Amino acid sequence: MQAALAAKGYDLLDTDGGAGGGGDGEEEDSDEEDIFGRIRKLPPDAAREKGKKAFQDGDYDKAIRYWQGGLKSILGSLCAGPAALSDQSLSELDLTLNLNIAMAYMKKEDYHAAERSVDKALARREALPAHLITKALYRKAMAQRSMRRLDQCLETLGDLLEVEAGHAAAKQMQQEVEREWAKQCRDQKKNMRKLFDKLSGEDRAAEEIERQQRTALRDRSGVRWTADDVDSEAFAAGSTPPSDGKDWGLALSRTVLWAMEQLALEGPRPYAAFCTRLPGVPAARKDLAQGSGNFTQQSSTCELRWLKPAEILKRLPAIQCLALELIGFLGEIDPDNSRVPDPNIDKLPEGIMKINVDERQAFLRATQGSLEEALDKELLLPPDADGKEALPQVCFIAHPQLHRYFSEFHPAISWLITKQVPTIIIGASDPDPSWQQDEQLLRKLGAELVVSKRESPYPMCLPGNSKVKKCSHIIGFRGGKAIERDKLMNVKLELLAQEYSVR
Repeated sequence: MQAALAAKGYDLLDTDGGAGGGGDGEEEDSDEEDIFGRIRKLPPDAAREKGKKAFQDGDYDKAIRYWQGGLKSILGSLCAGPAALSDQSLSELDLTLNLNIAMAYMKKEDYHAAERSVDKALARREALPAHLITKALYRKAMAQRSMRRLDQCLETLGDLLEVEAGHAAAKQMQQEVEREWAKQCRDQKKNMRKLFDKLSGEDRAAEEIERQQRTALRDRSGVRWTADDVDSEAFAAGSTPPSDGKDWGLALSRTVLWAMEQLALEGPRPYAAFCTRLPGVPAARKDLAQGSGNFTQQSSTCELRWLKPAEILKRLPAIQCLALELIGFLGEIDPDNSRVPDPNIDKLPEGIMKINVDERQAFLRATQGSLEEALDKELLLPPDADGKEALPQVCFIAHPQLHRYFSEFHPAISWLITKQVPTIIIGASDPDPSWQQDEQLLRKLGAELVVSKRESPYPMCLPGNSKVKKCSHIIGFRGGKAIERDKLMNVKLELLAQEYSVR
């Protein structure tokens, strides 16, 4: 993991604050990594020979590390100035080592990595002689063929033959791949015909049964949509558009309900059959359905303030008493990594608010602080009559920006995982990284995903420009194995090494 970070250019620090590696460590060529796990710089020629020996011995991982050490040395030489960028000898050494790495990855059957190494070798193609360019392109074509990306393989071979029209091996591979590609296209057409045939008759009946089952699962959620809401089944099928998102409070409230519906579709049991209450809220009669939910938020943005309990209760007709706890309002972390207090904290309602909808009731309380602090203060849920711990039936984390608040959310998400509370992440604004990486961040925190990321039919849209959206998607998890606090830094380093944005 540390070697992967170093290869991407990160400087790891030792315990004294100084840069690790270098100095005497680089002269210990008995080991290809220093004490900090970084790949050592090696003179390119020495790296080539050491890697060749390891490759011949069948130790492909060691060979790769030696050759990467040579690439680090070349990178240092390239930093000497513009003249180095056009130095053909450096370009040829760079290509040779990258192509060697590609071949080692081919031996490991890691063809994606092999292709990436060839692309690195071709990064300064203009400074290379023709015979080395054709060598690199041929190796790239081999990797693409192994991955059965035959159309791309033919494109690469075409590029190669433009450089060297008489390349015999490339011509032979081109003929073979053209036959394979033609057969693959025929097989695909045949499979498509079979697929379309299977969609008729019994399969159409099976699809109808599945649709009916999904409808029953949606009913199980307890959510009952109004005529003005989006048809969930039609939206999932792509046959109806999302709402206009102009009313942000209604959009967020509908997204909460739609997320409950998605949990019912994916989860092992109905999540809307609420059974717990907030402290300070009188218990409902045993013959009345009762519900509770937690909403947490790390930043000072106003998502939680837009929530409309009456609209939620309106679409949960079986719920007679709904209790909602809003937790967060902690401010923002600015670009200087300093926390800026929530400017609207004095506008939070005090105590427990009561909202009446006909003869039904919703109770709401807003609390500044983290979920961890709320638990310490015993603000959430008292034990039931038997002394058993009472848990919220569902929790929503609104606009978390996990890439910015990864460490801050760790205690809350760990508690939710351990207690197996069904939890929904309501995704942040486009083009926030959450759509691309929040699923992986949650998995790294130990969460078991039960609802994959999916767009909500109820995004918050910027007035006058519906393409600018926030709180526009959800991800759901329940249970898993929460990572320990002392392992959090290693997890973050692993994510950085995989080019995820996190801090």
